[in-house]
Amino acid sequence: MAQEMQFQHKNLTAAEVFSSQMHRLHRVKLFSAAICHVTHGSKVIIQEDNWLVASPGELIIIPGNTPLEIVNQPQNGVFRSDLLLISPALLSDFKRRFVQEYPRTQLHSLLSPMSSGLTFMWDNLLAAVRQNLPSQLQEHQAFGLLLALCHEGRCGPLLIERQSNLSEQVRQIITLAPAKLWTADEIARRLSLGTSTLRRRLQQESQSYRQIVEEVRMSLALSQLQTTLLPIGEIASRCGYLSNSRFTARFRQHYGCLPKNVR
Repeated sequence: MAQEMQFQHKNLTAAEVFSSQMHRLHRVKLFSAAICHVTHGSKVIIQEDNWLVASPGELIIIPGNTPLEIVNQPQNGVFRSDLLLISPALLSDFKRRFVQEYPRTQLHSLLSPMSSGLTFMWDNLLAAVRQNLPSQLQEHQAFGLLLALCHEGRCGPLLIERQSNLSEQVRQIITLAPAKLWTADEIARRLSLGTSTLRRRLQQESQSYRQIVEEVRMSLALSQLQTTLLPIGEIASRCGYLSNSRFTARFRQHYGCLPKNVR
């Protein structure tokens, strides 16, 4: 029987990504906006024909729900980066308090050089989240970093307004229990919709509930592979796959590489 797991959602979540070999990942999508800092090696970000190479001297600003190709490139056999996920609620609060006009988003603004001010704000925020300081203190530090990014004209990608469409509502439900054996009927009931209405509206958004389930599971799998030392079989189970071979096949189809090659 598939394991059902509950995840606590926070306004700020920190993780460390590590790998010992180079790999290229297709269709990587973070459901929350994020800021990333490479501490060892480099990261290539590809969107359509645009290539960006991030080094330890830069912050990477990643909009939420934006598919990217990513290449993590180790140096001397080591790749490491710090990743901070920022909830839509915190960003909305920041915009309400501090931002009058939202900067337009441009691809080149995904990389921001680490000025002395940004370095100071980033280090303080990361320390506050990792030490699990009270949420108000964490959010205070987050507002400081976001203000510093705005001051340098680099905050645009984080401030994109995105509607919470039906696909996003379904995704939020599945994220609470990625390993659950979801059915369209159950998801429809939770959203107070008929099953046929759910299918029709998702089709209008070029989605299906099965696509969304797999998208959520693959996102969790990638995160677990990059930030933990859990056995691949356990990660497969946490993501709702009872067969390691099926998990490996789906992961390779989704990202273009084998799970073991991500580490």
